[in-house]
Amino acid sequence: MADDTDKRPDPDALLAVAQKEEASKHRGRLKIFFGAAPGVGKTYAMLRYGQEETNKGRDVVIGIVETHQRSDTQALADTLPQLPLRSIQHRNVTLEEFDLDAALTRRPGLLLLDELAHSNAPGSRHQKRWQDLEELLEAGINVATTVNVQHLESVNEVVQAIAGVRVRETVPDRIIEEAEELTLVDISDADLLQRLKDGKVYLGERGARAMANFFRRGNLIALRQLAMRVAADRVDLELRQFRAENAESESVGLRERLLVAIGMNADDEHLVRAGYRLATAMRCPWIVVHVDTVKGLLEDAQAQAWLWSNLHLAERLGAETVRLTGVDVVAEILAYAKLREVTQVLIGQSQGMRRYLWWWPGSLLGRLLSHKRPIGLTIHPLPTRKDVSKDSQERSRQYLGMVRSEKQRRQQKQALAIGVAAGVGMSLLGLGISALVGLPGLFLLYLVGAVVIALYFGRWPSVAALLSALASFYVFGLSRGLTATLGSLLSFAVIIGVAVLISQLVARSKEQESMARMRERRVRNLYTLVRALSRVHTIAEVLSTAAEQIHSTLGITVSFWLPAGNDAALPLQFFPPDQDPGTHREALNSAAVWVFQHRRSAGMGTDTLSSLPALLLPMVNNEQPLGVLLVSDLEIQRTPVDWFRYLETITRLIAAALETARTAEIRSEADLRLQVERMQSALLGAVSHDLRTPLTTILGSLSTLDHLQDKLSEAEQRALILDIYGQTQRMSENIERILRVAALLSGGTELKKEWVPLTEIVGNARRERQALCEGRPFTVQIPKDFPLLYGDPVLLTQVYSNLLENACKYTPAGSAIEMDARADEREIFLCVADNGHGIPPGREEQIFERFSQVKPPVGTGGSGLGLALVKSIVQLHGGRVWVINRLSNGGARFCFTLPRVAPPPPPKEG
Repeated sequence: MADDTDKRPDPDALLAVAQKEEASKHRGRLKIFFGAAPGVGKTYAMLRYGQEETNKGRDVVIGIVETHQRSDTQALADTLPQLPLRSIQHRNVTLEEFDLDAALTRRPGLLLLDELAHSNAPGSRHQKRWQDLEELLEAGINVATTVNVQHLESVNEVVQAIAGVRVRETVPDRIIEEAEELTLVDISDADLLQRLKDGKVYLGERGARAMANFFRRGNLIALRQLAMRVAADRVDLELRQFRAENAESESVGLRERLLVAIGMNADDEHLVRAGYRLATAMRCPWIVVHVDTVKGLLEDAQAQAWLWSNLHLAERLGAETVRLTGVDVVAEILAYAKLREVTQVLIGQSQGMRRYLWWWPGSLLGRLLSHKRPIGLTIHPLPTRKDVSKDSQERSRQYLGMVRSEKQRRQQKQALAIGVAAGVGMSLLGLGISALVGLPGLFLLYLVGAVVIALYFGRWPSVAALLSALASFYVFGLSRGLTATLGSLLSFAVIIGVAVLISQLVARSKEQESMARMRERRVRNLYTLVRALSRVHTIAEVLSTAAEQIHSTLGITVSFWLPAGNDAALPLQFFPPDQDPGTHREALNSAAVWVFQHRRSAGMGTDTLSSLPALLLPMVNNEQPLGVLLVSDLEIQRTPVDWFRYLETITRLIAAALETARTAEIRSEADLRLQVERMQSALLGAVSHDLRTPLTTILGSLSTLDHLQDKLSEAEQRALILDIYGQTQRMSENIERILRVAALLSGGTELKKEWVPLTEIVGNARRERQALCEGRPFTVQIPKDFPLLYGDPVLLTQVYSNLLENACKYTPAGSAIEMDARADEREIFLCVADNGHGIPPGREEQIFERFSQVKPPVGTGGSGLGLALVKSIVQLHGGRVWVINRLSNGGARFCFTLPRVAPPPPPKEG
C-alpha cells in the first residue's frame, strides 16, 4: 500500500504544470542563441534562423541587430525587414535604441532582438533590454535573442575570476530558465582567435586590445567550459521537467529550503550570488533574509543603500526576500528558519580579523553551530569591499537617493559632540563639588551622566562622554590626591567598566523600546487603515478613505488610477478627479497604463521608468488588476525605512477593499435586475388577475346590449352602460398603479423635489378621492406653524390619495376619516386613520407588499398595489411607513415620515 502511495503523482507538481501550461498559452515563446564570447556567431545564427522562418511563411522582423561592421552579418540582416530605431537625446548626443512600442504595435510572428544584456539609454521605459524582452513575451510576441555567458548574473564573479574583468551588464538567470529553447553556438578557441585576427570580430586597434586582454586562450577555454556547463544545466532542467510532467519523478521526502542571511555590507552581493548557485545545485527554493535593528533602521544611509541593492539583486535572481525586525539578529534568523522549515543556512564570513571570532558566543556562526535543530550550515568567504562591482555601486547610489544621509550624519555628529561636551561638563561640575563628595561621589556623577547620555543619545555618545570625562578628569587636576596604586587603578577601571556596561544596557533597552514602538506604530497604522476601509462601501469612499489614512499616518500624498468601469479595462481615470498629477502628467498617465497592464511597479526606485519623480504601484487582488496607486511626494524621512514593502502591503489592503466594494456594487446591480425581473412577472400576474374581472364584466354587459337591446328598457340599458363605464374606470386606475409601481421599483422615476405646504398636498388628494369618499367626513389636524415639505408634489399627492382611497374603502358611510401631522427636529410624521375592520395581527408589514390586501368590502376590490406604491414613494424620499390598529374606535392608522430639511433662506429685498 505504501508503494502505491509513493508512486502517485505529486498534486503540487501537477498543479504547477497545469498553471504553467495555462500561462504559456498567452505568453510568447523565447529562443536564445547562447555563446561563450563575442564573435562565436550568435547574431549570424539568429539571423539565419529568422531567414529560415521567413521562408516558411512566418512574419519575421528585426527589432535591433548589432552587426559590428561585419559584412556577412550585415548582408544577412539586409534580407529581413527591420523596425525603425527610436532616437533619444542624452547630453546633446542622439542615441539609437530599440523601439519597444513600435514592436508592440507591429506584433510580428517572430522578433529578432540582439544583445539581450544591453543597457538602454536614459529616458527609456526600462533600464535593461531584457526587461523589454519580458514585456514583449507578456504581450504574446515570440522573440529570438542572443546573450553571452559572461552576462549571466549568477556567474558574474566566476567570469571576473577567469578574465579579470567585471562585467557590468548582466541578465537574470531566470531568463535562461524560462526560455523554450536554448541553442549553444560554439566554435573552438583556435577558430575564434583566428576570426579575431582576421578582423571578423572587432576591427583595428579594438581587436588587438581584445586579444591582449579578454581574448586570451586560457580565458576562452574557461568561458567555453562555463557556457557548456550552463547549457548542460539547461538540458538537465528540461529532463527534470519532462519527468515531472510525465509523473516519472520519485518522491524526495523532505523538501530542501535554503536561507541566506545578509547584512548591510557591500560584499554581501557575493553572498547572494553564492546563494543562487547553491539553490540551483540543490534544486530548492531560497530565501534572502535581513534583520533590521534600530541601528540599521536609523543609521548609515550608505549601508541601507547596499542592503536595498543586494535585496534587489536577490529578487532578480529569483529569491524570496524578507526583512525582519528585532534586537537579537541570531534569534530572529533562527525563529524564522524554524517557521519556514529551512534545511540549509548560508552565511558569509569576512576575511578580516572577525573571522577568528567565530567561537564568540554572540556571533551568528557560533549560535548556528550550537543550535539544537539540525540545520545545514554553509559558510561563504566574503571578499573585501574593493571587489564590489561597479554595477552594484550604481544600484546602491540609486537607492542612496531614497534614504536619509546628510541629516542623519549631522545628527550623529551632534550626538557625539553632546557626549563629549557632557563629559567635560561633568568634570567641571566635579571640580566644584569634589571637596564635598570626594572621589566616590565624583565617579557616581560620571556613572549617572553616562546613563543619561545613553538614554537620550545612544551608546556611542555615552562612551564619548566617559572618555572625555576621563581625559578632563586628569586635565582639570581632579586626580590630585589619588595614589596610583594597583588597587586604586583597578578600582578606577572597574568603575569605568561598570559605567560603560550600564550605559550599554540602557542604550540596548532604549533600542528595544524604539523597536517595539516602531512595530506597534506600523501595526497600528495598518489596523487603522483596515478598520477605516471596512466601514466604507463604495469605490469612491474606499479611495478617499485610503488617501486620508495614508496621509495622516505616513505624511505622504497618494492618488489613484482606476478603470472607467467594472470590467477592469482601459482607459484609466484619475482619482481624485479635481487633483492634478503635476508637470509630468502625460508621462505618469503612460506609466500608469503600463503598470496596470503588467501588474508591476514603476517609477522611482524600480527598474522601469526610474527617472519619474514618483512611485506607481499596481493594486492587484487575486491576479486581477484593479488600479494603480501613485505616491508623488516621497519624503523618506517621514516613512519607515523598508517603505517599499510597507507601501506594497498598504496597496494590497486597498486592492482587497476595492474588490469588496466592486463586488458589492455588482451584487447590488444583480439584485436590482432580479427585482426588475420579479416585478415584470408580478405585473403579468396583476394584468391577468386584476384586469380579468372588469374585462369579463365589460364583455358581458356589451354582449347583453348586443343581443337584448330591443328587449331591454332604457333604464336597464343605462345601468349596463354605467356598469361598463365604472369597470373601465376601475381598470384604468389599476393599470395606472401598475405602471407607477413598475417605474418606481425599476429606477425609472426621478424625484422632482420642491418646497410645498402640506395643506396643498392634502387638498389635492381629497379632490382626487371626492367621489369615493362621499358621505365620510374628514378631520384634519395640521399645526399652523407646520414646516414645509421638501419632496415631489405629484408623488406625495399620490401617497395621500392612495391612503385616502384605502381608508374610504374600509370605513362605513358616516364614519370620519382622520388626518393629522406633527414634526420634530429630524422627521415629519404624517398619518391617516380609518374606522374600518383594522389589519389582521401579524400582517402589519405584509400589507405593504405588492398584491397583498385585506379582503375588501363587496364591490370595492383593488389590485393590491396601492400600499406598495405608498411604500416605494416614501422610501424614495428617504422616509419610512408603517400601520397600527386603533384600540379605541377600531380601524387602522397608517403613518409615514419624511426627512425634515431646513428651508432655504428667503431672498433678500432689493
